[in-house]
Amino acid sequence: MTGALAGVVLCGGQSSRMGTDKALLEMEDGGPLLLRVALRLAEVADPVMLASGSAGRLEAFGYPEVGDEVPGAGPLAGIAAGLAASPHELTAVVAVDMPLASPAVLRLLASLARGEDAVVPVSSSGLEPLHAVYARTALPRLETALRGDHLSVREALRGLRVREVRQDEWHPADPSGRFALNVNRAEDLPARNVSRGPGDRRAPSI
Repeated sequence: MTGALAGVVLCGGQSSRMGTDKALLEMEDGGPLLLRVALRLAEVADPVMLASGSAGRLEAFGYPEVGDEVPGAGPLAGIAAGLAASPHELTAVVAVDMPLASPAVLRLLASLARGEDAVVPVSSSGLEPLHAVYARTALPRLETALRGDHLSVREALRGLRVREVRQDEWHPADPSGRFALNVNRAEDLPARNVSRGPGDRRAPSI
């Protein structure tokens, strides 16, 4: 773990495509999805914060929470809230629906930072801004986007100095490339990793 990197788990979404709160989906190997991602992030970042949309919503998990200044503004608001609360110049950001988030890739991204506003890996799907490292210098631009109701993270990146990290650079850190897997829909859930259905155990009510 490096003291120069904070971490933020983006878990303030409505999970409308999933039909339930993705953050609380319980993994077969123990604990909710939220904890899986937070623990992976904690391998390279300290502190790890939860951008929960509304501070206090996930207090049962024991991580510091940051609330959105602009309610309902999605991941962009969570990133901005995390950067504003971060004690470090660099902050690793991961969406809660990325169960295979890679500490090694995040460590690599932080090591490549040379004064850019963001260091973002590029997968076969394009930029992965929800598994990336941001500098505090990105905050003014993100706040401007929020005030202007421009809520797309990818659009906000166009106004930032971005270091794009191509596959040939991150491949040694994660040869599978599965750090970019997300579970926005029920069919995206890794069948052998996540329990679902009426009989499944759930995280404690919070």
